[in-house]
Amino acid sequence: MTWTEETRTGVEVALNEADVLGLRVSPVDDAAELLLHVCAQSEQTASDPDPRRVLRLLGATRIRVLLREDPHGGYGPMIPLTGLDDVEAFYAALGGWYSMYGWEFLDRPARTAGWPAEPSLTVDLRPGPAPHTLFWFTEGWKAGEGTGYCIEGTVEFAGLEVTRADGTPVPVEEFTADARHYWDVLFGRRGAPPQAQVAPAAAPSWRQPVPFDDED
Repeated sequence: MTWTEETRTGVEVALNEADVLGLRVSPVDDAAELLLHVCAQSEQTASDPDPRRVLRLLGATRIRVLLREDPHGGYGPMIPLTGLDDVEAFYAALGGWYSMYGWEFLDRPARTAGWPAEPSLTVDLRPGPAPHTLFWFTEGWKAGEGTGYCIEGTVEFAGLEVTRADGTPVPVEEFTADARHYWDVLFGRRGAPPQAQVAPAAAPSWRQPVPFDDED
């Protein structure tokens, strides 16, 4: 793909109100992969039975993750993570979460301006620097508990591609066009009623729940 300002803003639209539900490194090419439920609606269909997408960040050089409790009075201290397996365990233990919001996720250094000096986890995949940075986050809570958490992170990368959960490629142009169409429908700009939105009430899950304990 050719990286342009239109590409950047289109991907940001596609990520707005997406659920971030996992982060992993591909064993095939060391791409950083963000697991998402997206808001998307194509011109041809009014619904998508599986809104799961994988945002594959190619040529990724560094991953940083910050996990903190998120009480009403402000963030708690950084919770250390020993590796991406801990990130997976956290996501697997979530009982509920909120979608990512804010419209600005790519090459936006201000999004991490309030971070502590050291995050919970830093993973260096290859020597840097990389030309682009993705910011992502999930606000949620563990099953059976009322404690709120915020997990957020950055990935420094060179290029990106998108697949469905089963690995079927999705052209970046289609990924961004379907997102723009979703928002046009939602805001009534396409003449279609807002109830034609695609996001199902219960999106297919990425995994089975497993316990997570931040005291370990």
